Amino acid sequence: MRRASGKRMLQRKTDRQEQEQQAEICRQAMERERQPRSREEQLLGKKELPGVLQCLAVFYEAERSRKVSKLDEVPVVPPQLETEERPPKSKYNRYDQEKFLKGQQEFGINPQGSHLENVKSEFVRLNRQGSHIEKTMPTSFSPKIAKTAEKVERRLKIVHYHARMPIIVVPQALTSLITLHNARQLLQEMRYVSVEHARQSYRPSRPPQFSDEVIIQRRFQDELVSYRIIDVVTRLTSEEWVRVAAVFALGPNWQFKGWPLGTSLADIFQQVCAFHLYFKDSPPCKELQNLPVNMLALSLNERHSDCGILTEFWNKLDLHMAVRHRQFAFVKQK
Repeated sequence: MRRASGKRMLQRKTDRQEQEQQAEICRQAMERERQPRSREEQLLGKKELPGVLQCLAVFYEAERSRKVSKLDEVPVVPPQLETEERPPKSKYNRYDQEKFLKGQQEFGINPQGSHLENVKSEFVRLNRQGSHIEKTMPTSFSPKIAKTAEKVERRLKIVHYHARMPIIVVPQALTSLITLHNARQLLQEMRYVSVEHARQSYRPSRPPQFSDEVIIQRRFQDELVSYRIIDVVTRLTSEEWVRVAAVFALGPNWQFKGWPLGTSLADIFQQVCAFHLYFKDSPPCKELQNLPVNMLALSLNERHSDCGILTEFWNKLDLHMAVRHRQFAFVKQK
């Protein structure tokens, strides 16, 4: 029994020592632990800075004394108000208008008069002056000005009308299957007419100064577009050369002599859509076979096939203009 009680006492003593050691460890850990602080406590702070505040107070006091010492003592004089004696106000009287007419003339209104006499005299004076000007002006001067202005206006309209037309160049030689004489039948009516037959029935619908060109119309991108067909390119300006869309090549190089679009036929045909029109029974021009030229073979006797072949011409030309939409943007300009 004694041994058992001694063991229990020893066990209690060791347990108590372990608990004390554990408590000491916890106390040391809590001392090293950083206590959490709320936002208000962090903003307010617990430490005071008396030294810093004292230094700031001394600095502000010295600055204030320095500014005060620089100011000169200026005597303050109170402002004196100037008082003017105003006349006493009088009541308004509608019959006292003659007070304001002292030293002035009256209005001079004549209730029995009329302004029509003055208007009549002024009208007579202007008529006399106008008749005098008409007599002194030469009679042949104004009609000349009107006629010149009419010509200039007509010319400007033509230039503006031509500025929206793509240009198609056809050969001038009579041996070609297409010239100015049968261009309208081929490209607008979509049927072939021989050059000789077209020359006999050719009647230019335009004035003589525009007889060297033919104007046809066709729809391009849902708009009715006018095309200008010519056979002489020597009178084209630099702006008109940009509008050249297609050319019918005959074969010889002399047809493109003086063209500013390139030095060789290959360079020219890269910028202009080129076509070669020939009959199926006869071979095409050998000089154009290795160049980017669209061949259009017409039948010698089968006129019902002309429409399909000429439709191919318009499809190629529309594609050429659609790809170069910036170059031919003038077509849609109003």
